[in-house]
Amino acid sequence: MSRFIVYCSIVIFSLLCVTVSAQDDAPTLINPGLRTLGKPVNTGEFSEFAPTISADGNTLIFESDKSGRWRLYISTQVNGVWSAPKDMDVINNRLEPGDFIGGPCFSYDGNRLYFTSNMKGTVGGMDLWYSEKINDVWQAPKNMGRTVNTGGYDGFPSVSPDNKTLYFMRAGNATSPTGQRCCILMIAEKRGNYFINPKALPAPVNSGCEGYPRIMADGKTLIFSSFRTGGKGGYDLYQSKKSGSKWGAPVAMEFINTPKDDELISVPASGDVIYLSNTNKNNKDDIYKLPLPKEFQPEEVVLVEGTVKNEATNKPMPATIRVSNIKTKEQIFESENDSITGKYNLYLQKGKKYDVSVTSKGYSFQSEVYDLEKAGAYQKVKKDMMLEPLKLNASFRLNNLFFDFDSASLTKESELELDRVIDMMKTNSTMQVEISAHTDDMGSDAYNLKLSQLRAESVVRYLTLHGIDASRLVAKGYGEAMPSVPNDTDDNRAKNRRVEFKIIKL
Repeated sequence: MSRFIVYCSIVIFSLLCVTVSAQDDAPTLINPGLRTLGKPVNTGEFSEFAPTISADGNTLIFESDKSGRWRLYISTQVNGVWSAPKDMDVINNRLEPGDFIGGPCFSYDGNRLYFTSNMKGTVGGMDLWYSEKINDVWQAPKNMGRTVNTGGYDGFPSVSPDNKTLYFMRAGNATSPTGQRCCILMIAEKRGNYFINPKALPAPVNSGCEGYPRIMADGKTLIFSSFRTGGKGGYDLYQSKKSGSKWGAPVAMEFINTPKDDELISVPASGDVIYLSNTNKNNKDDIYKLPLPKEFQPEEVVLVEGTVKNEATNKPMPATIRVSNIKTKEQIFESENDSITGKYNLYLQKGKKYDVSVTSKGYSFQSEVYDLEKAGAYQKVKKDMMLEPLKLNASFRLNNLFFDFDSASLTKESELELDRVIDMMKTNSTMQVEISAHTDDMGSDAYNLKLSQLRAESVVRYLTLHGIDASRLVAKGYGEAMPSVPNDTDDNRAKNRRVEFKIIKL
């Protein structure tokens, strides 16, 4: 079977970048560790090709020609067992005879699927498209627009874990030694709702004949295909790591490269396994997985996932999630959770300390700190976030407020939390609040009462210095008199050392 047919029809031959050569000979075992996903994902008699795995490793989307033409299919994994693939008809049914669709790629939050097609609505010869998932239902595809698509070939997108950077390939002017038209790897940054101003990735990533970029969960590790000096004969897989603003010299992924063309891989956020296509004994394509050697694994990340709920009803609700570097106050990431299910997920890189906040108009906010400065292996954290409607006497804890030890002096890391209070009070201009501070039971009653009063006053002082009228604020220290839990463990004492925000007038 000609692999060329996988990528496009003859009608669009002149538009195709990095077209791969015919492969009608016997199947090649890339690596002894290669394991087929088996049935029902692989049919054996048809081709299953170009897999993309979700960040959590439990959802797989790929191309197959089992219906007589290339379409996208989706399968989910439960306890290691893959479900029968379902036709993604909301996307596939937009295709007309002769249209191409391929190169699917998940966003790391799982809420978008990016892909390549020349379906109706295409700006140029081949465009970047996406479909959004709302309430676990994939929606009709949308073109990514002229800010990234041109009159030529733009394809095979991959988006960074913070959803801010788009990687893709664009038709170039060079031709490979085997006569194939080469592509250039491009990068575009997100502004508002659009990716804009695409630019070619610098050397040494681009050497003149590249394709199929995939950015890993750490946002620093890029895997792509390239035809360059020192390769095994066709397009080989390479990896480059970003340090600051510079990309390192690409390293050939020798454990998987062959004399044939090697492209189109996918790696979940765990970073320990790679999904790819390879020819089977029937000379069709099957989907396989293979352990990813340690030297090629991306840096470890932490998955934070959960549901945003209305505290009054315990029902899911829509919200905005923001992630910031707590030390620099730089906002790293912003997204919306699923408006129906309330679910959200975040992939946080190790080596930093994060402030994560959840907000929704008319509700309190909730925030958490994730200190990953010394994080090790990939891990998952389950955290539901509860938002309380803004109403009289509503009270909620300011989680990300910190004081110097045994002091009323606020640390620099408290500013993001205090700024959220300021924004809320400016949005609700008639709101008056009590800032209450509490301690654990260590120390004398009198000392704890005095310390808590000073801490409440310290918070009020910050708010007034940043534009909130003092008449709208009351500072009250309660010492150890109002514990939220018994003072019987170190963890419980930490919970009792808190500052709360109570609405006393709306």
